[in-house]
Amino acid sequence: MVEGHVPHAVLEAYDCPEASVVAETVKAKKAVWLVQTPDGGRVLKKSPLSEGRLRFVLAAAEHLRAQGIRLPAILPTRDGRPYVAVPEGLFFMMERVQGRNPSYEEPAEREAILQGLARFHRASKGFSAADYPEARIQLGGWPQLYLKRLEALQLPLGEGAFWEAARPHHPVMVEAARAALERLQRSAYHRWTERVREDGGLCHQDFAAGNLLLEPTGELAVLDLDSISVEIPARDLRKILLKVLKRSPTWDHELATAMLTAYHQVHPLAPDEYEVVQADLIFPHLYHGLVDKYRRGREPTWSEDRFLQRLAHVVAFERHKWEVLSSQSLLPAPLQGGDHDAH
Repeated sequence: MVEGHVPHAVLEAYDCPEASVVAETVKAKKAVWLVQTPDGGRVLKKSPLSEGRLRFVLAAAEHLRAQGIRLPAILPTRDGRPYVAVPEGLFFMMERVQGRNPSYEEPAEREAILQGLARFHRASKGFSAADYPEARIQLGGWPQLYLKRLEALQLPLGEGAFWEAARPHHPVMVEAARAALERLQRSAYHRWTERVREDGGLCHQDFAAGNLLLEPTGELAVLDLDSISVEIPARDLRKILLKVLKRSPTWDHELATAMLTAYHQVHPLAPDEYEVVQADLIFPHLYHGLVDKYRRGREPTWSEDRFLQRLAHVVAFERHKWEVLSSQSLLPAPLQGGDHDAH
């Protein structure tokens, strides 16, 4: 397939061989096109997933949509299939949603993101991945992941400006990683994973502004489920809190609890589940990720100066986050000052 070109067989399958097609993003394994037909605009995607994984993703999308989550509808081919398999890859078509990405800076829109995530998690209950052998299931793997990352942080540091800048902060990062692992092992993590294993539950994995659209109606539409997995909600919560809070030079504990309060209003968790979220936030994921990028050369276009600037921000943020979260509880407002049970 010529890069950016939609195979004619795909458009034939959707009964729109003469449609106007404009490439929006084209990469080696995935692509998105805007398709204009007499019936209106559509979106065509080339999936980077295996066929079995794509079936799981589309089934999860149908479950979430049936439970009221605003997801672009998957449009069937003229013979009723949810996707097209051709030698060039797997393609599926969706309705085109109009809107704009929400803003992290606008409090009402930030709240809409957290409450949208809460509705997403609530709607995911009851989904069974049993019929999908290639379902992405991440339940139970955090202790091993933390240990692997802790061991990576304990490797000898190298020589040069980056490592010299990291050296004074490195012991604190290792201490935070070890504390997070110990805290996780004492927490309700395994009980939570078993509940999700029995009752069903999904994580989006990137419930961020770039994958969300605020429609003119005010409804929040959710896009791109390629990374969706069977997992506890804590993973999505940690990711969105860090996505928003790392934009500041230090950890904003008041904003963190406000975000969890917005989530809790729609999908309340128990105090011991928020303790799991706190353990995950204590782990220095940002620092580990940056060190790993540098050590393994995973950002070849980054200059040394860019790495140093990023390091200065990350260590300041991580140190303050560890200082606050090691001494203050991270609970939404309704749970502060008392014992409650969300189950």
